[in-house]
Amino acid sequence: MQHSVKSERLLKQLGVLEALASGPRLVVVGPTYELRDDPGIRARMVFLRDDERRLCVGYASDDAGDWAVVEHEPYSLRAFGYYERRLKRIGDFVESAPAETRR
Repeated sequence: MQHSVKSERLLKQLGVLEALASGPRLVVVGPTYELRDDPGIRARMVFLRDDERRLCVGYASDDAGDWAVVEHEPYSLRAFGYYERRLKRIGDFVESAPAETRR
């Protein structure tokens, strides 16, 4: 799927396309939030390729000690903004961290 120039620029700034090209299953980006309803559980935005190889965006939590996808949908700027706002709504900012990749 073709993305807009603005969308491509955002993905490049976050390092998503480069990270996914090197083979990891998912890329966790952006600030870390601690979930208000589950203290001690952290959440971050995540990018991944679904079964149909579409780029998807959502969020992941570390409740099992490793980042696991909670929910996601095909990537668009609208979806990116939705998950960015959702994390701010359900969690409290903990830290800014560099992107992480997971297999």
